[in-house]
Amino acid sequence: MKHLTLIIFIVLNLVACTKKNDQSDEIKKIVEQFASEKLINGSLIVANGDNVLFKGSFGYANIETKDSICSSTPFPIASLTKQFTATAILILQENGKLFIDDKINNYIEIPDYMQLVTIKNLMNHTSGIPDYWQNNIENNNDSINKFLFNQDSLSFQPNTSYSYSNSGYFLLGKIIESISDTTYSGFLQERIFNPIGMKNTFVYNGKDCYRAIGYDLKWKKNEYLATTADGGIISNINDLQLWDKSLSTDNIIKSETRNLMFQQTELEDGTIISKGLGWEIGLSQVSLFDHLTGKYKGIISHTGGLSSFGAYNQYDTKNGLYILLLSNQLRPELMDLINKINKQIY
Repeated sequence: MKHLTLIIFIVLNLVACTKKNDQSDEIKKIVEQFASEKLINGSLIVANGDNVLFKGSFGYANIETKDSICSSTPFPIASLTKQFTATAILILQENGKLFIDDKINNYIEIPDYMQLVTIKNLMNHTSGIPDYWQNNIENNNDSINKFLFNQDSLSFQPNTSYSYSNSGYFLLGKIIESISDTTYSGFLQERIFNPIGMKNTFVYNGKDCYRAIGYDLKWKKNEYLATTADGGIISNINDLQLWDKSLSTDNIIKSETRNLMFQQTELEDGTIISKGLGWEIGLSQVSLFDHLTGKYKGIISHTGGLSSFGAYNQYDTKNGLYILLLSNQLRPELMDLINKINKQIY
């Protein structure tokens, strides 16, 4: 019986290894096809914990200097920043410094029309606060504050609808600073980046730093960088790999707290929307059939975009499998690449 059990164990492991190798080979073919057509200029990783199915970098970080992109090349990660901001808020909740159902006026000065807005409303985009980004307001504290204080009403009453709002995450950064008595950047460095080992990740402060240069589809320099809690982080694929691996541990926040980020939102009228706290719940790119069959159940994801910079993070809460993509050329074909990889691994 012992010998039979051992044989079964060996066979199952051989099958698993064969499947992994087949997946790796197919993913490599998919990515190399996109790379050969110059449809990807950046870094990509597909992995399950330490089990890497594919990892590669393509193109130039700087065309003028011919500096090639590698896994340590820093990129602005745009709205992937929101995952870290939401986590920082939940750290403060675990520490008893706030509760996400608290009104935001308990912690920061706000205009009268925001009095009913809660921290959670900011986190899941149900606040009704107008989005400064969609109103072409410059990404700096003074401009955003002026815009928000010059408004006189919400777009809708809190938790009655959904509208993506960078303004909400800008305000979350202010709440983090108010409660922690340090900068948003300093808090993330101490409580998230350092414990995980993200040594090359930081909040952009507007000063020159080594990073990938952004290019439009004609390979002309085209850049816009943020400095605030809605999109200001710069990181690389190696550090983000550590971040995704940490999502299956209690290193930063406890599992029950992490699960709050991964839950869908219920509006006041009972409508369920696929928005978590700093994450999209599920995949917006897949078919209705895939949603109905639950093929991608348990997956959370988020995209990011700043001018020519693109970012994507997808994490499977059931098995820890993740896909990370950073690019300094924002091409529509990148989501086609993600979709093809998903069809291969699921």
